[in-house]
Amino acid sequence: MTIIAILTAFALCYFVRELGRLHRFEWLKAFSTYCNERLGDVPGWSGIAGFLFFFVLPLLAVGLVHVVAVSLLGTLGAFLVAVAVLIYTFGPHDLDTDIDAIVHAGDEEAQEKQVRELLGDCPIDEKACQALAVRSVFREALQRWFGTVFWFAVLGIYGAVLYRIADRITEGDLDLPRGQKRLFSRLRQILDWPVAQLMTLALAIATDFDSVYRAWRKYHDEQGHGLFEGDNGFLYTAAQDIVLSGRAARDGYADQLDGPLASLKQAMDLVWRVMGVWLTVLAILLLVDVIA
Repeated sequence: MTIIAILTAFALCYFVRELGRLHRFEWLKAFSTYCNERLGDVPGWSGIAGFLFFFVLPLLAVGLVHVVAVSLLGTLGAFLVAVAVLIYTFGPHDLDTDIDAIVHAGDEEAQEKQVRELLGDCPIDEKACQALAVRSVFREALQRWFGTVFWFAVLGIYGAVLYRIADRITEGDLDLPRGQKRLFSRLRQILDWPVAQLMTLALAIATDFDSVYRAWRKYHDEQGHGLFEGDNGFLYTAAQDIVLSGRAARDGYADQLDGPLASLKQAMDLVWRVMGVWLTVLAILLLVDVIA
């Protein structure tokens, strides 16, 4: 049922774009601010106590909804809750829609504004700007789609909610005590690591395995740390290498673009190919489960 829920939720989000309006986690900012103001004097609140509280309460709420749905509708209720949780925890926006809006923007000023919102301040050097575009697309893909899918597959609805809270609460607009921020950042790093590794493997399968492996290996050698340390730069480095070296499959429209727009389009195409590998593996697992 887990695999069917993932495929169903992703298909609904892709074909029914209005569902993107449901990806709302703005409440978390107000909730965290209120709790930090009211409970700041609780022993350990600025550290482990506050860290656990921000997860326990939402997870209990999700568990209560799940219990009620199962008691009323049985397996169907559990399936509907799973699909609803996935749809809710995707986002905060549809990445492919955002990229298409940038690439096909009719107004040049609006296009530049959208590029800045996604990339920030783009370097003057064109190649560095293109690399930043690829990095941004894959970072957003990990956060918006793949992280949710992976942790839902591992921990069910609780995994999806856990990942989205960890992702959202580490954004810069939330004012948290230093101890809480350090714990949330570490948890986010732990949650992202296996997702980024599997995305890199899928990228290698979908493109040039040797090139991706060399980029992955070179990144770790240059960073000088162990496999489980550092950030997800190995994924971004591999994706940048594929795009900037010209080994990414180019469609007719991408050939008409230049600069960061071409890199955005090609990076988005690669993300779709990585997603295709993931969904293929999920479909095979579903087939094996059905046969078994």
